[in-house]
Order: sequence, then structure tokens, then C-alpha cells
Amino acid sequence: MTWSVPYWTVSSSSTARPVLTTQTNVRNVAQAEYRTEWEEVSPVLVECDADVVSLDDSKTHDDMQVLHLSKLLDEAKQENRRFEEQVQSLLNQSMTETSSLQSKIAELRQRNKEALAECERTKKEKEDIVAALTKKNDVIKATLQQQNQEMRQALEDLNRSSARAQGELLDARSSMLVYRQQLTQSSAQLDSLQKEQAARMSLADRVAALEAELKAKDTELAEMKKISSQAKSANAAGARDESTVLVQEFSNLRALLANCIPERPAGIASASMMSSSNEVVSALRKLNSDIHQDATIMAESMAESFGFEKGRVNGNEETSIFQQVGTTIGAGLVHFLGTKSHSEDPILIQIAFQTYITRYLCWLSATWIASGGKERLGTADQSNTTQTVTTAWSALSHILSKHLQFDDTQLCSAAASKIVAGLADILLVAGCDATRPQLCDALKQRFSEKISLLAKSGMRINRLIINSIDRGLDVVVIKPATVFDSTCMDDGYDDGEHDKNTANNRVLCPTDIGLWQRPKGANTGVRILLKPKIALESVVDNLDD
Repeated sequence: MTWSVPYWTVSSSSTARPVLTTQTNVRNVAQAEYRTEWEEVSPVLVECDADVVSLDDSKTHDDMQVLHLSKLLDEAKQENRRFEEQVQSLLNQSMTETSSLQSKIAELRQRNKEALAECERTKKEKEDIVAALTKKNDVIKATLQQQNQEMRQALEDLNRSSARAQGELLDARSSMLVYRQQLTQSSAQLDSLQKEQAARMSLADRVAALEAELKAKDTELAEMKKISSQAKSANAAGARDESTVLVQEFSNLRALLANCIPERPAGIASASMMSSSNEVVSALRKLNSDIHQDATIMAESMAESFGFEKGRVNGNEETSIFQQVGTTIGAGLVHFLGTKSHSEDPILIQIAFQTYITRYLCWLSATWIASGGKERLGTADQSNTTQTVTTAWSALSHILSKHLQFDDTQLCSAAASKIVAGLADILLVAGCDATRPQLCDALKQRFSEKISLLAKSGMRINRLIINSIDRGLDVVVIKPATVFDSTCMDDGYDDGEHDKNTANNRVLCPTDIGLWQRPKGANTGVRILLKPKIALESVVDNLDD
């Protein structure tokens, strides 16, 4: 809103006050009205009647006119003064309103500026939110795509596994039918064996006869030695020969009694339980792989859960545990377990676990009681033995069978407990900061199922060997400190940087079970069906102290 600034004009009279040009028309109208009024009041004010206006001749027409004009001028001045006051009041009011409007305009401009800034900030925040949401949406989309791909892959794997499992199930069903037929045949053979066993003489009489025969042989031998010494001068050569024959016969009899568990005749085992050396080799390969995998998992888990310090075991406890563990896994490995650091890399603990489990399962695979002693006892082959040996074998079989009261579940539980105790001792030798009961509890809680499966595999291999059609099968592990020989063993931790076939390259410990076959004749060599694996002493060269 703008205001026109008024300006002033000066009238012809020098005493006149300035008049606003904006009110010129109003003034002209007022003056015209005053003039008209004056002319009406003073009609004699004309030039021709100038002298009659003033009765006393004191004033002329001009004077009266001047006087009237002065009066009008005064009134005009008063009117102009009132008008100026009104104009000044209006100007003041307009200036006040202008100032108020300017302040309001400034306030509105400030608000507009703040609103624009707020709008810009809101726009920027909106853009940031949109960008963040877009980025998050892209990440979620990529994640969903990856999860979808993984789910598809898992579904495909599951379908393949399902198809493979169905095929294996069909094979198992067909095998079960075959085994059922073989079981029927073996039941018939078992009935015949039981009937044959019932017809035998009393076992107590056999033992008494065996003892009497042994005493008679001892007495006869003593008498023959006495006769031989008395008749030495007369017939030395003949007596010596007879004495030698008697000694050899007595030695053979004692050897047969000492080795009282001969190889089981082929006719004793049922056809459904027969196996071959190839099955034994396959089972051993699977067992060795499971031992290595489980030992790795257990070593890493225990190293993460517990702390290890070098030289933590000391005093009498150190001597007892070190000697006990050293007889199983080797003194060299025990030494390195106590002197090396295991926090960063538990490879030595893994090897020690693998060695202990390997040696124990090797024993379990060959032990007599784990194969079902009553079945393994059987009957002696009478085709190439005398009645005396047959009687002795039957008596000893009866005596030993009375002590076989363990079933597979009890044997598996005992084997698993033994393995857990051995692994706990290895951890203590390695400097673990936990106690033996704590370590046993941790191993049982985490790995009892794995350890039980390993024990069952060892017992299964035991039965495969006993029922194998290939006789003379032996599971073997290489003893520690043995000189490495590539013809009969393999390095399980071969890094390709050492020459193994040297005199100084010795075995640190065994890691895998092997399988050999004993020869039938005395002059033939051992047949290696599966080389046992070992870890050389050089495996610790790159480990931190």
C-alpha cells in the first residue's frame, strides 16, 4: 500500500497559508459559496454604489470587500488548519498501519522462509528415507532370492536323497528276503548242532580225563628221562631219540592247550553270516574315515570350550597320567601334547584323539569277547586232531562260555565309557584347565552318540572277521617309534616336504587301522589288504610352541 505525498501551493496573497493540492476543488467550491453568500448579504457592493456602503463614510467598497475577504481568509485558514490536522492524523495513522503491516510482512517473510527451510528439510528427509527404503528393499530382495535359490537347492538335494533312500530301501528289502531264507537254513543247522552237542560226554569228565592224561604224560616223561639217564651208556642213541619224541609230543600237547581258540571251522558259521575280506576292508575304510572326522570335531569343540596351559599337570598326577596315556598313544605324542600350544590350532589333540580311538577299536575288533564268545568257541575240527585235543577243547569251551554274560548293549556302553575316559586323560595331558569329571561329562553330553556308533562299528568289524570265508585276517596298527616303511604303511599327514624312507623318520603314532592276512604256509609272507596309516614325528615341526 503506497501513499501519495501531498505538496503545498502558495496563493497570490503573501500572507496566505499553504493549501494542499488534493483539496483544491473543495476550496474552490467553498469560496464560491462564501462569495455567493456575501453577494446576497451585501447586494450594494458594486462599483457604482461604493459610497453608499459605509454610512459614516469611514469605509469604502474596497475596504469592505477586503474586510470580507479577510474574514473568509481567516475561516479558510482555520478550515485549512483543521484539514491539516486531519491529514496529519491520517498520515500518522497510515504510518502506524504501514509500520504494523511492514512488521507483519517481515514476520510473514520470516515464516515463509522457515516454512521453505522446513519444506526443504522435509524433502531431504523424504529423499533419504526413500533411498534407505530402496536400499533395504534391494537387500531384502537379494536375500529372498538367495534363500529361494538355497531352498530350491535343498529341495533338489532332498529329492535326490529321497530317491537314493528309496533305492536303498528296495535293496534292503530284497536283502532281507535273502537273509530270511538264510536264517531259516541256519536255524536248521543250529538245531542239528544242538542235537550233536547234547550227545557228547559230560564236560566235567572231559576235564578230569584231560588232567589225568597230562599227569600220566608228566609221569611217563619223568620215567623216560630216568630210564634214559640209566641206559645212556648202553643205548644212548636210541634212548635219546625216544626221549626227544616224547618231549615233542608233550610240547605239542601243551601248545594246543595254550592256543585253545583255534580257527572256527567253515561249517560252524551259518551261511547268512558269512563275509569276505572285501567287506572287512570296506568297513575298515568307513570306520577310519569316521574316526578322523569325529576326532576333528571333538578336538575343535573342546579347544573352544576350555582353556589350555602348558605344564598345567604336575607332580605325582603328571607321572600317573603321562605314563597311562603314553602306554596307549606313545611317549613322543604325550611329550608334544604337554609342550605345545593348543589354543590356536588343536591339531595335536585331534591326532591324539584319533590315535587313542584307533588303538582301542583295533583291540575291540580283534578281541574274543566282543565277537560273541559262545558263538566263537564252536567245536574243534576233529579231522586233523586227536581225541585228546578234541576233548580238551570242548572242556575249555564249556568253562569259558560260563563267563560270557555280556550282550552287545553292555559291551557298547563299556567301550564308550572307556573311550570317554581316555579322551579326558588326553585333554588333561594337553594342559586343559578343567577337571577330569568335568571333561567326561562334557564329552558324554556332546559326543556320546558318535562314540557309541564308533564302538558299534568296531564290534561289527569283529564279527565280519570271525565270519569271513577268508581265514587269517588280522587288524593292525603301527606301534609308535617304528621306522617308517612305505611298503606296509602310509603317512596320514603327508605334506610332501619330507623324505619318509630315512632311518631318522620314525612313526609318532598310528592314525588308521589296517588289515593283514596271515599266510597258510610257513614260508609265505603276510598279505597286506589295507595299509595302516600313521603320523610321522615331522608333523610337529611347523607347530607353535
